[in-house]
Amino acid sequence: MSIHFRLVKNEIKSNKQYGKYYAHTVKGSEVTLREIEQKIQANCSAKASDVRLVLSELFYTIRQELQDGHVVNLGELGKFHISVKSTPVADPQEFRIDRHIRGFKCNYTPNGNRYPHYSGSLAGHIRRDLTDGCVARNIKK
Repeated sequence: MSIHFRLVKNEIKSNKQYGKYYAHTVKGSEVTLREIEQKIQANCSAKASDVRLVLSELFYTIRQELQDGHVVNLGELGKFHISVKSTPVADPQEFRIDRHIRGFKCNYTPNGNRYPHYSGSLAGHIRRDLTDGCVARNIKK
């Protein structure tokens, strides 16, 4: 398993990295909820219908908790919370919910731990559980 990328030239003239190449992720195919249900069913005693029931209830419960203003911590998967998008105002007295709240955003922070101070160049960086073990592979054009 690996994360595929290709090299892309920066063509934005106003960017200080203009003309340089950077790695651009090449996404694989999409995996559907049904496919995930089938894989879970193949790996344990739960039927795909049981998995769907639990995932459906998990979604409903997470949505309720998020909309109540809570941070939802799903352990190794990470944390979710909702933030507010708003238009700035010069004076707090001018702020009106109906006029200045533009919407909401669901934020996700994958679970991880900081490398200890004795880890050399990695000290202070965060190791994310979901990306632990990732390998990159260049896909030529």
